[in-house]
Amino acid sequence: MVEPELFAGFGPDALGFLSGLASDNSKSYFADNRHIYKKQVAIPMKSLVRTLGDELRTRISPSIRSEPKIGASLFRINRDLRFTKDKTPYHTHLDAVFWEGESSRSSPGFILRIAPDSVVLGSGVFVLTGARLDRYRHAVIDAATGDELDAIIDEVRNSVRGSEMSEPRRAVVPRGFPADHPRAELLRRDGLHMSVEVPVPDLITSDKFVPWCADRLEGFAPLERWLVTNVGD
Repeated sequence: MVEPELFAGFGPDALGFLSGLASDNSKSYFADNRHIYKKQVAIPMKSLVRTLGDELRTRISPSIRSEPKIGASLFRINRDLRFTKDKTPYHTHLDAVFWEGESSRSSPGFILRIAPDSVVLGSGVFVLTGARLDRYRHAVIDAATGDELDAIIDEVRNSVRGSEMSEPRRAVVPRGFPADHPRAELLRRDGLHMSVEVPVPDLITSDKFVPWCADRLEGFAPLERWLVTNVGD
């Protein structure tokens, strides 16, 4: 089967498939509905990555990357069961990332999650380590770049109604930085991410879902641009 290049919408049974998988997360359910998953979910998801990626490159930055394959923009629907007590075999949502840098998993970028009842959209970088984490912390305490980040966070919150910031991973400010710094809450982060969760729109089954996603992701662009500039690869 030739996969369509342009996204024309998820199939009419796509969300029903995800909802059913949430209710019956079993290999037998997946096997019985594999034809729906492949034709109405997996193939449209690849087309969505291609088409939305093109839209983000036009609107935000030509350097944004999108590759419709596992390990790049896409994630396996099969869960990794090696290190978890939860042995349900499948994710009940679809994830995609659009990144700018070397790694789709650690570079700044945009995220999209499609669940049976909601869509999550946002931007940021989930994990910062080594030199990039050091650059982030010094950008936070710098008067110019730190003030810019404060303004960007406020801008995103105002432009994307309902957007929220991920919680800090650290309980205290890292050693070597002032505990009473006015941006201490940002210093307690080893990553920075903002997102919004909204109900699934009816147009998810049409090509209009692409500009709908792009409109919302564009609201997070100032944060992504700050991260690319100050802590990118």
